[in-house]
Amino acid sequence: MKHALRVIARRTGKPVWSRLWPRVEAVAQRHAAGVARELRAEIGELRAELHASVAELCGAVDRLGGLVGRIDWTEGEVRRIGPHVAAVDQRVAGLERQPVGPATGEEQVAARSLVTEIQTEHARIRTRLSAVAAYEHRIAAMEEAVTILAAEH
Repeated sequence: MKHALRVIARRTGKPVWSRLWPRVEAVAQRHAAGVARELRAEIGELRAELHASVAELCGAVDRLGGLVGRIDWTEGEVRRIGPHVAAVDQRVAGLERQPVGPATGEEQVAARSLVTEIQTEHARIRTRLSAVAAYEHRIAAMEEAVTILAAEH
């Protein structure tokens, strides 16, 4: 019985379905075309956003390249100044030791001359160290900028 009803439904529905099918197809094609246009527009917008992001990242990489050069220079300066600081420290350590015996007038003049020379060298070293401190401050600012750039991307 069930089978017979299906056969009857197919035979009576076939003329109706054959007339409706082209209409359904036309509606489906119009809808598909509209969806395709929307998708193309969305893909175009996403491509534009992607290109903008890539350009921004390229700019960030270029800025980081400039920072690397500055950091290399500062590192070289610190390496260059290090032996000078060590030599002055060694000389100061030698002066901190107490004299072994009583000094003569000639020895006092030599000691005074040495103290003056050391004070002059200390002033030079303080100047150099203040320059190094300024560069360390700049490096810290650059590192902070790099961290901010990395966090944004």
